[in-house]
Amino acid sequence: MNLTLVPNRIKFLLALVTLGVWGEPCYSQDKNEPYIISYVEHEGIINYYVPLLKKAYKKLGITPEFSQINDQRALRLLNDGVIDADTAKSLESIDSYDAITYLPTPISRIEVFLICQKNEVCDLSLLANPEKSMALIGANEFYSELLTDSEIKQVELVSFDTLFKIFDQVKVDAAIIVLDAYTKPKLLKYTNHFLIQEKLGFHLINQKHKALILPLEKAITEVLEEGNFAISK
Repeated sequence: MNLTLVPNRIKFLLALVTLGVWGEPCYSQDKNEPYIISYVEHEGIINYYVPLLKKAYKKLGITPEFSQINDQRALRLLNDGVIDADTAKSLESIDSYDAITYLPTPISRIEVFLICQKNEVCDLSLLANPEKSMALIGANEFYSELLTDSEIKQVELVSFDTLFKIFDQVKVDAAIIVLDAYTKPKLLKYTNHFLIQEKLGFHLINQKHKALILPLEKAITEVLEEGNFAISK
């Protein structure tokens, strides 16, 4: 194109497109380097947030690979740049990781419950009893402050499926579980429970992908408005 024949206004618009200032931000995915997102074995994560993110990333031209990795290992790998993102976690989990950032708009609201066997008094006083046992996931990452002075025996696990199984088999006296809007009905099975706290879940990414934050937030909003992203049951 001979720019000497193009009006100045059009020249200006062409310059904006060339510089990437005009139009939607884009991300070019290297086909030889997969974009890996970790997730944990949790019903809400698997059935709702994984497909939500899969569809949102697709709008940006990214085809992510989802890998099931336990919380502790996922955070280390994300901080080291071995994986690219994590589906959703509360922010206290990333305090000690300098290379992890997050999308400012939360993608989930969660409630943390203590569930107890039928004959137990179910409140935080149970944590002071050294003769009792409690199953949980991510003790150091998510509950370090809560467990600072606790004496209860902690049974650390990496799978919510396993956690529910050993509780149902009465192998522990209590357990800490995490529920969201999609899994809240599960609480009907565990009538002896205590609400510990409410938290927000954020999509985490490695700092090297921080340019994705704004376009990805927009894409997630669009997917939520469109609906029909969840896995059918």
